[in-house]
Formats: sequence, structure tokens, C-alpha cells
Amino acid sequence: MIFQAHYPDPGDNSQPQSRPALHLQQGFSLVEMSIVLVILGVLLGGLIAPFSTQLDSSKRKGADAQLDDIHNALLGFAANNGRLPCPATAASNGLAAPNAATLACTSYSGFVPAVTLGLNGAVDANGLLLDPWLNPVRYTLTSANAGAFSNLLILGLTPDLQACEQAACTSVLTTTAVAVVFSPGDDGTTTTSPDQLENLDGDTLFVTRPYSEQTGAEFDDHIIWVSLNTLVYNLVKAGQIN
Repeated sequence: MIFQAHYPDPGDNSQPQSRPALHLQQGFSLVEMSIVLVILGVLLGGLIAPFSTQLDSSKRKGADAQLDDIHNALLGFAANNGRLPCPATAASNGLAAPNAATLACTSYSGFVPAVTLGLNGAVDANGLLLDPWLNPVRYTLTSANAGAFSNLLILGLTPDLQACEQAACTSVLTTTAVAVVFSPGDDGTTTTSPDQLENLDGDTLFVTRPYSEQTGAEFDDHIIWVSLNTLVYNLVKAGQIN
């Protein structure tokens, strides 16, 4: 018996071919990882800054819209009741806080009585309506004419709340606002800006001016007020006064 050796035909592709072993480097070196992390950091930093700016702008627009809603709710309340609600206090759970016998306000400087006005929105543990930065929205009602604006509105009453463009009040915007509503903005009550501190001192003077990040003169409060003319117009239209 003769045995013949069979050798693979070089042109026969059906035969398995041996291939040289490939030696692949696994993973990244520390230098490569560092470069990747630096690149990612630069990319993320470029994205975060515009997003933060956009978010802050959105909150400011939201605060202005919220104040408009409160302004309209106050006018609606006056049209239905012939008076304006007292401010809420930290202990009144979002309700106006008048003296039950006289309707004079417990305090004429406090917070928006969101429950009394039927307003929706985020509230804190005390039931106080919050602005987009989660600060309670402030509300001051004039105490002029022995508190008549919270009791019975009639023609001839003169409110005394003022709004100016700076704490020194060299540029006056109004001296006869009936009520002022404001959001203390992103920095809340932790401010050293004289113009912002003026809005927190509980008196009859308020400041409103363009947004500013200037150190020591920051301003991010959002303010709106009810003017006497607007209030009287709505009361006459509602038949509350003639």
C-alpha cells in the first residue's frame, strides 16, 4: 500500500491559512486619559455657561409673569370685594391677615396672600407663595387713610407707597402706589446692595431698576405695583364705586 502526502495547493482558497498573531495594545495610557479628560472638561465648560445663563433668563421671565398674575389677582379681588386684601404673615398659611373686627391689617408689609387670592404655585412650609428662586413673594399694602384700602375703598383716598430708581429716590417713578409686590430675586435677602436692602426694610419706599451684577450695587429684584388710577378704573367698571 502506497501512501501519498497531500500538500495544500497555494491557489486553493478552501484551505485554512495560518495568520501571524496580532498583538493589540489594550486600554489607554495615563497621558491619553488626561488629554481626553481635559477635552471633555473644555467641552462641558462651554455648554454649562450658556445653559446657566439661559436658565437664569428663564427664571427672570417667570418672575415677571408671576408678578403680572398677582397684580391681576389683586385687581380682581378688589373688583369683587371693594377693598384689597391684607398681606399674609409667616403664621397665616398664605391667607390675608386682617383684624377680624376692623379689617385693619395685622401688618401692612408681609407676603402675598396666595390662598386668599386663589393663586397657584410652589409654596414653602408656611404656605407662602414662592418665586422661581424659591423665595417668598413679598407684598406691601398702603396703610394710608387709617388703613381704608383694606376696609372700604371710596373715591378721594390717597395712597403713599413710592417707587424710585434708587434708594436716594432722586428719580421718582410714583408716589401714590396702592400696593407693591416684589420678588427678591436670586440672592433673596442675602444682599448688601443699598437699592435691594431698601425693598426689604418694610417702609413705604421701593426701588426698581435694570438688572445688574455690579459688585456692591447688584440688583435682581422684580417689582410691580398697583397704581391708584388702575385700581379706581377697575372698581368703577365693576360697580364698586361710582
